[in-house]
Amino acid sequence: MQLIRMTFTVTPMSDVVLPPLSSKVVKYLMLSNQVLPFLQEMVKSGEKQKPLFISNLEMNGKRLFSTGEPVSVKGGVRMFASVSFPFTKEALNVEGGKVSTPYGEFQVSLKEITFLDESPPASVEGNLKVWFRTPTLLSSKIYLPPFLQEKYRRYNAGFSLIPSPGLVVASAYRQYLAVLGKTSGYENDMKTFKLTVMVNALSRVVGYNLHPVTAIIGEDEKGRLRKTRGVMGWIEFDVPGSLKRRIVKYLEVGSFLGIGRSRGIGLGEISFRLVKEREGEAKPEAERTM
Repeated sequence: MQLIRMTFTVTPMSDVVLPPLSSKVVKYLMLSNQVLPFLQEMVKSGEKQKPLFISNLEMNGKRLFSTGEPVSVKGGVRMFASVSFPFTKEALNVEGGKVSTPYGEFQVSLKEITFLDESPPASVEGNLKVWFRTPTLLSSKIYLPPFLQEKYRRYNAGFSLIPSPGLVVASAYRQYLAVLGKTSGYENDMKTFKLTVMVNALSRVVGYNLHPVTAIIGEDEKGRLRKTRGVMGWIEFDVPGSLKRRIVKYLEVGSFLGIGRSRGIGLGEISFRLVKEREGEAKPEAERTM
């Protein structure tokens, strides 16, 4: 199944105060029948691993979300947003225009379309480098074999703020399975567990720059702020042998669909590429900060 990412230009017609997670603007555009209306059922679906990613709005290369203070944007300032999903012919007939939302009126137009190349990569030379563009919520329960998951199902372990290569790759593998329509089951859980252990055992971390970020995600029924805490930054690592080619495939899917929890509201957005060996080894000490 081929994945597609559609990037839109979103311009407020006047000064606006965005919701704490600006992805809610994008989600409203989709539910309003103005932008990608054919995805409404998937947007409304409660499936945990659905193959859909809705980004936060982006300005000056940064995704917009609140860590405490309101996020304001001047009228006429261009922002960008992307939505990733399995390709359908309906995506070729997308229109924009002016759309009124509870957050203001926006001019929306299609900027570009990107497809995930399904062919195997010609080369997997270099280190694997993953950037966490928005707070990424990774559950360490993925380390548990399936026969222990039910026992500790109610235990709240929170989210890992020091993501190991195994945790990152296994989370991307979950999205790969979702694209194939395999979102649950003992066999898939066991494969995920084995992959986590194998990648952690064989990976060599070259460098990292990771830090925890608390994001505001809204208010509860009593008007109290709802928060979540995830990791941002980057990690660079390498894995030997044929396993690496599989990992590249999973991380490419993750770069379209995100990884971890709350991907449907723009968290867990990652980008990925292979980098030359000397790029990673020249700066691990200088950039290894928390």
